[in-house]
Amino acid sequence: MRELLFHIDPSISVPRYVQVYRHLKIAILQGRILPDSKLPSIRNLAASLNLSRNTTQLAYEQLLAEGFIRSENKKGYYVEPLPLNHALPSGPREVRQQAVGEDPEDMIDFRLGAVDKNHFPLDKWRLLSNRALKDPSIYTYGDHQGDPLLRQSIADYLFRSRGVQAAAEQIIVGSSTQQLMYLLASILDKPFHSIGFEEPGYAGAKDVFRALSYTIEPVPVDHHGLHLPSLGQIKSRLLYVTPSHQFPLGMIMPIHHRLALLNWAEEKDGYIIEDDYDSEFRYKQKPIPAMFSLNNNDRVIYVGTFSKALLPSVRIGYLILPNSLLPRYAKKKNMFEPCASGIHQRTLHYFMEEGVWGAHIKKMRSIYKSKMAKIRDIVRQYAPANVQVNDTTMGMHIILTIQTDQTEDALIEKAARRRLKVYKTSLFYETPKNDGSVQLLLGFAGLTESEIERGLKKLLLDVL
Repeated sequence: MRELLFHIDPSISVPRYVQVYRHLKIAILQGRILPDSKLPSIRNLAASLNLSRNTTQLAYEQLLAEGFIRSENKKGYYVEPLPLNHALPSGPREVRQQAVGEDPEDMIDFRLGAVDKNHFPLDKWRLLSNRALKDPSIYTYGDHQGDPLLRQSIADYLFRSRGVQAAAEQIIVGSSTQQLMYLLASILDKPFHSIGFEEPGYAGAKDVFRALSYTIEPVPVDHHGLHLPSLGQIKSRLLYVTPSHQFPLGMIMPIHHRLALLNWAEEKDGYIIEDDYDSEFRYKQKPIPAMFSLNNNDRVIYVGTFSKALLPSVRIGYLILPNSLLPRYAKKKNMFEPCASGIHQRTLHYFMEEGVWGAHIKKMRSIYKSKMAKIRDIVRQYAPANVQVNDTTMGMHIILTIQTDQTEDALIEKAARRRLKVYKTSLFYETPKNDGSVQLLLGFAGLTESEIERGLKKLLLDVL
């Protein structure tokens, strides 16, 4: 099969690769492309549809993942034989209903943790992945602490971007913040039985410590982040904070508060876990120095992730231990198998080493800044008087605070009926809010500006 022609509509919100995928999937299901037929090459299909190679590549990869096509080495892509009469609908009407009528793509999903899928340098990542596959290190389990080259790349990057001075020997690479918290709790072991968390605070980390029988001690936040006077009311010597962008409400902790926390940790003979989950995405000022960079007393444990800025499916995060904890880790290091893909780790090292990471961050910061500006404009024009939005100068999500007598669940259900998916913030509180307001969390990074505009207008005008 040399050529396939069908219409791709650039004016609609459905990504172009999804349109290609749908056309091919329907044609296969309806039998218009016969089993074992050879599909056009990625290059030829892109040329015939006037699309980029990345677009057709993504469509083919989705079909390949779902089993509609197969890849034969050095030959190309072929249609897999499917039991159409038994397992899948074959009529045009049924296929149309399955592929479009109930397609989740019709829903505007303000999901937290999604990233912009149209601007990732996929070709470069694939090229560097192929390079990683040729490295002899992939035929071993790898270093328990993480790829040594990646750990050095992380150390270099954090020194330039966050003022963090740490040796590669202090860095542990893992698959996620939650997994790294399990590891950290094993290192801390018996001296700690409780942990303080911002209220509200990151539920994923709280769940880990709760599962390990830690007592969770909530500490309220104010407009500066963690409320310092309330620290005196907790017994714990361990504290989990997000000072650069409080999660989920978005405040920035000023320098005098950070220094006060360091003094608290020294007086308590304790530790502060600093989760720096999205510091790359500030849209007015440069990222402020991390607490770890102020850590003369060796009391800060630093946590970071690549999922927010890279791809969520590339599960790579990292932990930086203060020197005082390295002996404890050394005793238990061999208990922990590497939890992040060695191939992904080496690819990410090349990605950073060749400057692709820095260029990608710069590009995405500009894209997300534009999306955030769109949000500010829409809120300014259409938000009712009872709706407020948190600081919109950083991050990849917003919080809407609504003064209402409706419940959180009722508003979320009402939004769902309007084909909008928004999220609870009550999950991040230890004690229920009781101030006559509801807070909804909206992630925007994975949406186009058009989807943001349509979805947010609908939410503000028809739901709230």
